[in-house]
Amino acid sequence: MNILLVDTEHDRVHEHPETGAAHRAKLDRARDRLATVAGVPCAVVGFAAVDADTIPRHGAAAVVIGGMTTEWADYPAPSLAGLLALIRAAAVPTLGICAGHQLIGLAHGAPWGPLGPLAAAEVDPDPRFAPGQRKERGFLPISADRRCPLFAGLDAAPVFFQSHSWGLNAVPAGFVARASSPWSPIQVIERRDRPVFGVQFHPERADAAHPHGDALLRNFFRLARERGSSVTEIS
Repeated sequence: MNILLVDTEHDRVHEHPETGAAHRAKLDRARDRLATVAGVPCAVVGFAAVDADTIPRHGAAAVVIGGMTTEWADYPAPSLAGLLALIRAAAVPTLGICAGHQLIGLAHGAPWGPLGPLAAAEVDPDPRFAPGQRKERGFLPISADRRCPLFAGLDAAPVFFQSHSWGLNAVPAGFVARASSPWSPIQVIERRDRPVFGVQFHPERADAAHPHGDALLRNFFRLARERGSSVTEIS
């Protein structure tokens, strides 16, 4: 079993002398975390390079679609076409994280947008990030539907790292919402007919004091292994 991490960050960030180095370091940490939790190698591919042969070319048994920092308006629609097609086909278990969560919604026709400006009485938890906008930033609890297999072994209010000021505005057709938070009512989506999940938070940002992200990733990769075993048995 191998896993594939799709990097959704814009070329402009990669090519910048400062933000590029910082993003690559973050990407390396995410890749290493996924590989460690899954116990198998993790390859990285840029979003614009995704095509119909990406999964067989990498021998991927699961796909994780990561987050980014660039405004969606800066992405030409054709550059996302291959990734959106891969999401809709769902040939292997797929997990979208933050921007990846939103892309799963987009691939299935769900609208997205900013959480909106802060009201006069609302406190900005991190003015350096999307200043003046509602956001979720830091390790925060969510309200989880424990019927979702991602939450196996977790309680109803697990804590995950949040870093976003946008979110889905509706649950895409064929999916069900599986978690919420005060400012993000669609924190997790699950496809009804295939193991495809979107999470608005960042499970790859787990640490010793906040281990729930690792638990969620283990649950996802266990699904991928079970899916692979069943395919092998059928074939």
